[in-house]
Amino acid sequence: MRLIGSFDTEKQAYTLYSLLLKEGIQNTYEPFVDNETHAKRYRIWVYEENDLDAAVAWVEKYKQHPEDPQFQEAEAPLISSLPRFQEQEGAEPSEGAEPVLPLKKGRFPFQLTHVILALCIFLFLWNDVQEGRLKAAKGELALFLTFTPLQQALLFDDPIEYQQKIDQFLDTHDLKPYHNFKELPPAMITELEKVEKAPLWKGVFDWVLDKRRSPSNPEPTPPLFEKIREHQYWRLVSPCFMHRDFFHLLFNMAWVWILGRQMDERLKPLKIVSLALLIGIISNVAQYLMSGPFFMGYSGIIVGMAGFIWMRQKVAPWEGYPLSRGTVVFLLIFVLSMLALEWVTFGIELFSSVSITPVVANTAHIVGGLSGMWLGRFNVFGRSVR
Repeated sequence: MRLIGSFDTEKQAYTLYSLLLKEGIQNTYEPFVDNETHAKRYRIWVYEENDLDAAVAWVEKYKQHPEDPQFQEAEAPLISSLPRFQEQEGAEPSEGAEPVLPLKKGRFPFQLTHVILALCIFLFLWNDVQEGRLKAAKGELALFLTFTPLQQALLFDDPIEYQQKIDQFLDTHDLKPYHNFKELPPAMITELEKVEKAPLWKGVFDWVLDKRRSPSNPEPTPPLFEKIREHQYWRLVSPCFMHRDFFHLLFNMAWVWILGRQMDERLKPLKIVSLALLIGIISNVAQYLMSGPFFMGYSGIIVGMAGFIWMRQKVAPWEGYPLSRGTVVFLLIFVLSMLALEWVTFGIELFSSVSITPVVANTAHIVGGLSGMWLGRFNVFGRSVR
């Protein structure tokens, strides 16, 4: 939204407002108090950046030839055209006040947020059914060794040789009588340890630890992006829609509801989908490179959404995003806490023989948030008014 000019009378402002509307240029005008003269004046704002040059040209033409017949059709101002302001209620708008665009009204009773919620919940329930079938067929321990068919199809990668050896182990051994790995016979444990040494990219941290622990005989770097190189490109974003357990799903969907509705009210679905895809792909690739393919959850996009909204509040406050400072601080503390935990566990593993595996995909949070902030600086993702 850009300011294109100011006028002494409301009639002048309304004349330009009406003409621009006829030209297909969405705009609004609003009163303000000039800080120098303390007089009430009027200024015009254009909603879309693409209309800026044409609107400025009309303003200059009007100022040079105000008596031109094409500027004489508007007779009376429409009070309903005035926008809301970021001012204390009842106060006169000042020179620094910025109008807030009205919320768009959708043509459908549902929004994109509802679609995301429904998709994540559906996949969670579908996967839960498959976990029940896997447990009944292979035993409880199988849930810790392999993934359901749905997870194998949607996780970022499904390493071929590793998965084949795990499947062969499960087909060869009956794990139903055992409830934890300590109960397994020594021979089975030895075989399982050999299986788990199959080529598998576990991330930069694991690669550094391997170099540290075996500097003279490091393991060869396993293949990366195996399934994506087979043109399964949906894996770049599909892990976002999977969740580990009910509380993981509940936490993420609560944030989708809080942040998603703000974007639904201000952006067209295509812009929201584009943002989610870009943030999801960037954060997922970063997480894969850092920790391997076995991560899931919408939280990388959620932090990206928060970063995007925060940036739009800075560069385009007239879009009226109501994200509170407390919400931003909470998410920031959460991400930084998980980052500290990640580096502490990495340090413990680096300088000791203790093995600790963080369960939080924090790289996706950090990169997602930074991606959202970066995308928020582009006007192409600005608030839609048409």
